[in-house]
Amino acid sequence: MKKAASFFILLLVSFAGFGQTEKIINPSDLKQQTVITEPLSLNKGFTRVGLAYSYSALDKYFNSDGKKKYSPESTWGIVSGAQLMVQYGITDRLMAEVGVPFKFDVTNYHWSVYVPSMDYREISDMSVRGSGLADLYLSGTFQVIPSSRHKFSLKTSLDLTIPTGRKNPENVVSSYDYDAPTGYGVFVLTPRITARLVHYPYSWVVYVQYSYNFSGSRIISPGDPVERNYRYGNNIYAGGGVNLHLNEWIALTNDLVYSYTGKGVIQDVSVSSLTTNYTFSYQPRLIFQIRRFRLGEAVNIPLKGRLAGADPLYVLMVQYIF
Repeated sequence: MKKAASFFILLLVSFAGFGQTEKIINPSDLKQQTVITEPLSLNKGFTRVGLAYSYSALDKYFNSDGKKKYSPESTWGIVSGAQLMVQYGITDRLMAEVGVPFKFDVTNYHWSVYVPSMDYREISDMSVRGSGLADLYLSGTFQVIPSSRHKFSLKTSLDLTIPTGRKNPENVVSSYDYDAPTGYGVFVLTPRITARLVHYPYSWVVYVQYSYNFSGSRIISPGDPVERNYRYGNNIYAGGGVNLHLNEWIALTNDLVYSYTGKGVIQDVSVSSLTTNYTFSYQPRLIFQIRRFRLGEAVNIPLKGRLAGADPLYVLMVQYIF
C-alpha cells in the first residue's frame, strides 16, 4: 500500500508548474507552456493526457526498529504499474482529473528442503501475483491564489479513490501461491493543499495532504471462507522542495517527503499487519518538454522509515496537451 500511495502521490506533485508568463500571448502559446511557465491548473477548455509507468524491486525494508534489512534470499519480487491520466480545464482556475491505474505485481518464494535419512531434496517455487485494474481516482483542483506577477500561488485539491480493483485473493493454492488483490476495496477521500514561490531560475514548493480511508469488508488472508470488516489507517503526506530551471524547457526538481500511516483495524481489533508506519524520502525529478509534449523521469528514494519498504521507486511519465 505504501508503494502505491508513494507511487500515486509522486505523480501528483510532478504536475505543479513554476514560473514566468510574460511570453504567453495567444491560445496556441498557452498550450505550449512548460513546467516552468504553466499555472497550477490547466486553462479553460484545455485537455492534458498522460501515461505513467512505475517500477520497484522488492529487496529491502525498514524493520520495527527503523533499521534497513534485506529480504530473505528465498524471496524476491517487483511492484510495477501503469496509469492513464486525463486532465481538463473547466475554468482558468478549476481543473478536473481522472486516473485509471493498472498493477503488475509479483512476489516469488523459493524453498529447498533436504531430508538426510532419505538423501532427498525437495524444491518448491511459489508466487503471489497481483495484475489487473486497480482503484480509479477522480480529482478536482482549484487555484485559491493565482500567480501574482508570476511569484506566489496556492491551490487546493480533493481526490476520491473509487474501489474498482479486485479486493479479494483468487485462485488460491496456498498462502504463498494465489492471485493477490489489485485494489484496496474501500473509498478514500484525500484533501490536499500546495503552495509555490518562484524566483527564476529557482522555485520553492510545499504541500500536505491527508487521506481518509472509509470502512469496508474483504477476505483478509488467502483461504479465509468469509469477508471481514476492516479499515486501513489514515495517511498524512507532506513535503517540499527547491527546484532549479536549467532553461525554458528543462527543469530539475528536488523534494523531501514525510509519510505517516496510522493503525488500522479488522473487526474493531488492531492487528500487527495494520500497525503504524512511516517513511522519509528524497524525490528528484528531471522534466523535459518540446512544445506540447512532456517527458518526466523520477525516483522515490526512502532514506528512513519503520515497517515500510526501503526500495527505490522509479517513474517514467509522458504527457501531451490538446
